[in-house]
Amino acid sequence: HTHGNPVIIDTVSKELLSLGVRHAEAGEFTKAALLNNKIDLIQAESLLSLINAKSTAGVQISNTNLTGALTKRFKKMRELLINTLGLLEYELDISETDNQKEISSLALNSLKKIQKKANVLISSTTSARINIDGARIVIFGEPNVGKSSVFNSLLTYKRSIVTEIPGTTRDSIQERLNIGKHNTVLIDTAGIRNTKDKVEQLGIDRSNEEIKNADILLHVLDATKNTECKKHKNQITVLNKIDLLSKDQESDIKDTNTKAVFVSTKDKTGINLLIENIEKKLTTTTNHNQSEHITSLRQEQLLIKINKTILPIIKHQETNIEIIAHHTKEAINHFDHLLGKISVDDVLDDVFSNFCVGK
Repeated sequence: HTHGNPVIIDTVSKELLSLGVRHAEAGEFTKAALLNNKIDLIQAESLLSLINAKSTAGVQISNTNLTGALTKRFKKMRELLINTLGLLEYELDISETDNQKEISSLALNSLKKIQKKANVLISSTTSARINIDGARIVIFGEPNVGKSSVFNSLLTYKRSIVTEIPGTTRDSIQERLNIGKHNTVLIDTAGIRNTKDKVEQLGIDRSNEEIKNADILLHVLDATKNTECKKHKNQITVLNKIDLLSKDQESDIKDTNTKAVFVSTKDKTGINLLIENIEKKLTTTTNHNQSEHITSLRQEQLLIKINKTILPIIKHQETNIEIIAHHTKEAINHFDHLLGKISVDDVLDDVFSNFCVGK
């Protein structure tokens, strides 16, 4: 142990390295635990999500998976597939009676259960990602409608430059913000309009990318102008500048925009209501009624592969048990990759490359 002074640490490190000591590799200790069968691959990934969790819910999700609960769930699904394959192979190789119709029906029922269980787990990925990484909340709209002012008002300090000149914001700006029990990444974007300015267009292109990747969209409009807007999934419409409206104008607009949130970033009217609306939407999005969640892209992709493998024979109500057996074997193989039973070095390198040094 030594003092935390970077100069002292650097000096000690150089001395140790000269004696033959090396820096630990990313995730080296966790990888050693995996290779020595102290934990499995799913638990190793859960440890990474635990380290990166940005909310209490994210920590709880990761801890649940770290106990081995998700591994047990995967193993039960794999066991059902193995039992199904055994039934099919017995019929193909040993049985002297023609039970193909009955056996194929039993096998398809088992595969339907697997598909349903996989879909439930796949559906948990959004909730897990938001709880672990934070929800991406993107503020967008035309230039000069007050997007940056809304951004600053939610943060409660002036992070983004605000002027009366349209197109002031030319790049995406983001800051972390806690909304209720949720950790979020709040993103201010360039105003979207037709332009011949190449630099501004680059900012608009980035805005459109942020919109595609958003968990929640805040579409900001100028309440004194046209308030018609396109609807996106998980969108909250924010009508800004209501301080510039007369009471009659405000009443008329509220009657025709019943689901919008009305704010004035000038006098901070409606900002608390906007925060409440965001929190409600986040709570709905992350409300997943199961303890185990998928916390890595690798897990999600393999579950999708499993479903793609078995879905065609379910849809076509396949009766040929050789074909069903082939697809069942392929699904089992995907589960073996999922559980790390087939230890491919590239897979392990990819998993542990995201760890911090030595962890």
